[in-house]
Amino acid sequence: MEINGQTSFVAVPTKAKLTNYSWYAFQGAAVYYLTLEFPKGAGADLGGINLEQIQGQKAFSYGAVPVQAFIGTPRHQGRSLDVEAEFSNDARSVEVKFSSVVNPGDTVTIAFQAGVNPPQGFYTFSVTAIPAGPNPVHQMVGVVDMKIFQNQR
Repeated sequence: MEINGQTSFVAVPTKAKLTNYSWYAFQGAAVYYLTLEFPKGAGADLGGINLEQIQGQKAFSYGAVPVQAFIGTPRHQGRSLDVEAEFSNDARSVEVKFSSVVNPGDTVTIAFQAGVNPPQGFYTFSVTAIPAGPNPVHQMVGVVDMKIFQNQR
């Protein structure tokens, strides 16, 4: 929906989930999956997201990581989406832009291939949705979190 030259959602995505199947500190092959259910009545296509860490040590302490996206969920992947990811210099936020838009009614997952988990702790992120179109108005989706446990070896 475009008002005064800005693109906005009518219905903001509100269901976001962060999944990491590697639970232990410094565990390898870690991938963080951010899944977002995009409502049918959104009024605009999804052009991207912003993920900003608001609690915990740097989750992306090694800097920028490879990012992939697809329609579906981590265990039920659909078609792949081309994405561009821009990590902040302080490694506490990343903006992901989709080359082809995500349509209302789709579930999209963004996979951050972290490689190695951060230290033990509780990590909290805010998620913002960015509509596709001119002068998009970024709209808050909510907060997601990830718990990393100490390895008991």
